Amino acid sequence: MKHSARSPQLAAAVALALTACGGSGSGGADAAGDAAKAALGGACRTSADCLAGVCLESEYGTPFCTRPCDSAWEACPAGEDAAEGEALCVSYDVLPNPSVGPFIGDLTQFCLPYCVSVLDCRANNPGWDACDVPRYLGDPVKPSLGGVKVCASPAYQGKEPVDPALCDWDKTVAGRFANEANLCRSYCAYLDRCKELPAGSDTDCCAWGCYNRVVIEDEVQDGWHDAIKCYIETSAAYPDTGPINACTEPPKECGGVPEDPTPPSARPGGN
Repeated sequence: MKHSARSPQLAAAVALALTACGGSGSGGADAAGDAAKAALGGACRTSADCLAGVCLESEYGTPFCTRPCDSAWEACPAGEDAAEGEALCVSYDVLPNPSVGPFIGDLTQFCLPYCVSVLDCRANNPGWDACDVPRYLGDPVKPSLGGVKVCASPAYQGKEPVDPALCDWDKTVAGRFANEANLCRSYCAYLDRCKELPAGSDTDCCAWGCYNRVVIEDEVQDGWHDAIKCYIETSAAYPDTGPINACTEPPKECGGVPEDPTPPSARPGGN
């Protein structure tokens, strides 16, 4: 049985979760733990990953941090996970086409980050696919809202979301971007070989984060594409061993220490 966003049982559970997150003057280790938790819209694996204590798994897409809200289609109130005016309270209680069946998820009314472009959304969660008006199966849920945009990950439009614990991102790659996907695999293999990734890192998770930087809204991002290509090609031009080798030279020729694109939610320890 699904809970509505206004369920008293859910509200009590969320209140307990907020307390568990140390939102009332906790310090020391608790404060450090809160600093590692994700804000509203951040990627998560469990509710313990989120400042507000709610990791939503639903048809909206890849699990993300949110919280229930009472006033549908109004700005969400301030919370420890987001300031006032940073999120919209969306509702999937009433769907544009009821014949398709109910929205599936533990919450049907929840907060979503406002955005101007998908880059705003991906700043803390590569799982977001779009910055768009709230939709369900392609149809606007609240047409009278106008052009107000929120972060979106439209798994319900036929795209299966990526699990940040598995980093099964290959299924999201369109055929025309196969070269960019392979470029990311090569870049993360270089990072792994040259010990530029933290111990315990998964190169698939690294490649997922890389691909989401290379291809944004079906456009190849030349800056990131050219940067990682420099590290790959420079590494290939030098021998594996010796004082000057495939790991020592790329940082010198490509502008410094290479960046690890692994999403925070998929890093060892989840941060």
